[in-house]
Amino acid sequence: MTTTAFAAVASFEMILCGKATISLWGEVIIAVFEFDFLFKKTHPSKIPKSYLVGVIIIVKPAILRKNIRAITLWPIVIVRDKACLQNSVLLQHERIHLRQQLELLVIPFYIWYLIEFAIRWMFSGNWDKAYRNISFEREAYQHERDPDYLQSRSWGEFLKYID
Repeated sequence: MTTTAFAAVASFEMILCGKATISLWGEVIIAVFEFDFLFKKTHPSKIPKSYLVGVIIIVKPAILRKNIRAITLWPIVIVRDKACLQNSVLLQHERIHLRQQLELLVIPFYIWYLIEFAIRWMFSGNWDKAYRNISFEREAYQHERDPDYLQSRSWGEFLKYID
């Protein structure tokens, strides 16, 4: 793994800490995604490496389904290709999911997500409609274009999207 000094990457406040290449899967970029969650207004160079809370994995396109550009499995964000790293809306959407997963201590998030999806799928009979109506997804889609959302977001905001 080659390690670089902390360097700001784009405007979504991701801090690049290192890279590695995995021949079967793709490229791994180790990054701090949520430093603003832990260190309000702290300069990136002052963040200790022990506080890494995000990893981006760029996979070969065949690994993700055609309609999936990214998926967040805390603390990992898996993206289809490097172009996704330039998509600030997509990355903000995934950052919202990182925050949701941290709020619910990760495992309960996945349980809730799957149960809510299953219920919505049973009632709608439509995979895409069920996915888009999950409370976590509704919050993320609603605020993915607001780069300041996570700074003002309260704990449990996704609860407002349950109906």
